Amino acid sequence: MRVANWFVFLLSAAACKTGGRVEAPEPTRNFSADVDSLPQIPPGTIVAPLALDLNSAVAALEQEVPKHFGNIDQRIPIAGSKRRSFAFEVTRSPFKVSFAGDTVLLSAVIFYKGRGWYDPPIGPDINGECGTKGPPPRARLALRVVPRLSPDWKLKIRTQRVRVTPLTLTERDQCEVSFLNLDVTGKVMTAAEGALSTVLPSLERQLARLDVKSPLEKIWVDLQQPIKITDSLWLLLEPRGVYLGEMVGAKETVGAQIGIAAAPRILSGPKPVVATSALPPLEPIREVAGFSMLIEGAFDYQTMSAVLTQKLKKKKVAAAGGELVVKKVKVFGVGRGRLALGLDFGGTAEGRIWFQGTPHYDAATGVVSVPDLDFDATSAGMLVQGVAWLKGESIREFLRDQATVSTGELMGQIQALAVKQMNRDLARGVRLSAVIDTSEPAGMRVRSDAIVLRARASGSARLDLGPDLFAAKPGGAP
Repeated sequence: MRVANWFVFLLSAAACKTGGRVEAPEPTRNFSADVDSLPQIPPGTIVAPLALDLNSAVAALEQEVPKHFGNIDQRIPIAGSKRRSFAFEVTRSPFKVSFAGDTVLLSAVIFYKGRGWYDPPIGPDINGECGTKGPPPRARLALRVVPRLSPDWKLKIRTQRVRVTPLTLTERDQCEVSFLNLDVTGKVMTAAEGALSTVLPSLERQLARLDVKSPLEKIWVDLQQPIKITDSLWLLLEPRGVYLGEMVGAKETVGAQIGIAAAPRILSGPKPVVATSALPPLEPIREVAGFSMLIEGAFDYQTMSAVLTQKLKKKKVAAAGGELVVKKVKVFGVGRGRLALGLDFGGTAEGRIWFQGTPHYDAATGVVSVPDLDFDATSAGMLVQGVAWLKGESIREFLRDQATVSTGELMGQIQALAVKQMNRDLARGVRLSAVIDTSEPAGMRVRSDAIVLRARASGSARLDLGPDLFAAKPGGAP
């Protein structure tokens, strides 16, 4: 008992000698057991409308299908008739491209003339003709094909039908040698359909030369690279898969809606190291939707300390036994999700004491507080005799109530930066654009250098890919 009393006496004497000064040591930092587990956010979709220019395919068709075929003077025997024959001659206009939903329509107008002969048993040939004098009859030559992208990124086409039909139902576009009971129009239609059918393999080969994969492989690599927002803030798009949406057409391009499954994140800290992966096979058609992005912002301890010092400096806290006047506040992380708060004070006594607690983020107000803030064990052990009044509830409750930091402005700035950086040119002919509609808190982490706040932002994003990215491979039509 005498030894204990003597120890208390020495502490009291020391406190009185220094005028009630307390210098508590900093709490120990230990982050060895801390594990960063990012909130799980399902991958969303970045829409990439893909435009494939059909000009080279049309050029191939123009090259393969002659603009003039047949000979009005060359007789063609009519099957099943030894005495009847006919001849025709056709010229055509250039092909035009149009679309009906996901079907490509290639069409041209043909102009023709025809003759029919009958070789009677006795006497000269009897013949008739149409289109050799005056305006020639006309017909429409049409090819319907459905383009598809295969899983290995090859453009395939499926021919629906080839048809040649009179341009109109008027007499102008009919050619019939009535006395021979010979429908020259029908013969010309059949011959023109046959001529077009023979060139379909060439058209398919030309479409297959449209290089879809190579440009997308480069874009895929670009999408995986960290995008710098600030010196310590990075945007990662993290693409994970590609699937096909609806295919449509307009003017002279085939459009494919590509969906890129991605889990975008904004991370704070040094530049992330990314291992790039190859462009995956194209997955089947599925519905295209929006995306969710993990936004991360770091509130460093130096800034937090400055904010709290400015907020609390010269504040007075009355307690039974004395008055505390705040001089300075220092904040840092100590590990296991906890913060240390150092309070430099004057007043009845002076010095520095430490508190510890677990920070809490209020989603409704955007405020970080430490509701369980309490005296650090070492500081509490030093508050005896003359300065024991510092352990009063009034000081602890004051800090619990006042040691708060608003993060709304920080997260708003980060979200604005995210939108800004997701509206940019990734490469020539490739533009990324995004809109964020809503955001909600997704967690917080106490790191050695900062408190890291996370939010889930939802919206829509797209890649606009210029048709000039996709060209025919060498060997195609000029």
